[in-house]
Amino acid sequence: MHTPPAQPAPHSLNPGDPAREAVLQAATAPLRNAVGDRLDVAVERLTRIGSWVFLQGTMRGADGGPPNYTDTVFETRRADGVMSDVYMALLDKADPAITDNDPRGWRVTECAIGPTDIAWLPWSDRHGAPRALFGA
Repeated sequence: MHTPPAQPAPHSLNPGDPAREAVLQAATAPLRNAVGDRLDVAVERLTRIGSWVFLQGTMRGADGGPPNYTDTVFETRRADGVMSDVYMALLDKADPAITDNDPRGWRVTECAIGPTDIAWLPWSDRHGAPRALFGA
């Protein structure tokens, strides 16, 4: 009987993990570039397998309340009902010589700001990231 090789299991980057803050800083850079510091991401899932990290969270206003997209590139999408409060990012270790706790060592491979579908679904095939990273 053939047993398929075991897939590595993702592990969470919890508070206190040396890589967590660096990964979050790198992962949320596209959001900060789009809207400045007016939005934060409440982390729901931050998992790692090897050199890959997946972040899924909910965008919140800097005050912790609902996000305010007024005067941003996302306001029209929100008004049209095609903007969620979800933020997702796939990262990989850009430079293995840089320590995990340095944001410069991480590269956002792809991200989704306010998707209304399962944005990460094609990311595994597109970038070669382990499917288990996404909880699939």
